[in-house]
Amino acid sequence: MRLVLVRHGESVLGRQRRYAGHTDTPLHPSARRSLGDVRRRLARLKPDRVFSSDLLRCRETAEAVAPDRDVRLSSRLRELDFGRWEGLTADECRARHPRLFARWTADPLRHAPPGGESLRRLRTRVRAFVARLARRFPGRTVALITHGGPIRTLLASRPEEFWTSNVPPGSLHVVEWKEVSRRPS
Repeated sequence: MRLVLVRHGESVLGRQRRYAGHTDTPLHPSARRSLGDVRRRLARLKPDRVFSSDLLRCRETAEAVAPDRDVRLSSRLRELDFGRWEGLTADECRARHPRLFARWTADPLRHAPPGGESLRRLRTRVRAFVARLARRFPGRTVALITHGGPIRTLLASRPEEFWTSNVPPGSLHVVEWKEVSRRPS
């Protein structure tokens, strides 16, 4: 299966460098204008199916880049849940919870923000969803309109590579998904 991964445009909280996670923040007003290239590239790739995170910033991106398409929404494509750190900046989290923030940044695979989820849980959730899609749509092209975290989990072959992928807002990436070699770890 060919995966077309689209990260939503810049959100209001993203512009402020705040953790948005599961917070339903809209796109920043300037973001729609910047999605024209993604819309053209996605149209050329002719996806057979389009899925999107159910959060507003992804739904608005889907409207901009996949108009007139049947877009299926899924909460499994949501960003990492930052729990009580939703809406805060990294500096605010560090000031409020210095030990928890240090532990999370040192090992985000095993540790989660307070009341949130670890990168391991995010990786398992997203990769299991894509594995099901691969079984349903073998040899097809499937577009996912989602967030930076889910896209990084799909681009990284090993969890340790999560932070190495450059996934700016409003970006598009194409991946050939081979279920056998891409099982969640």
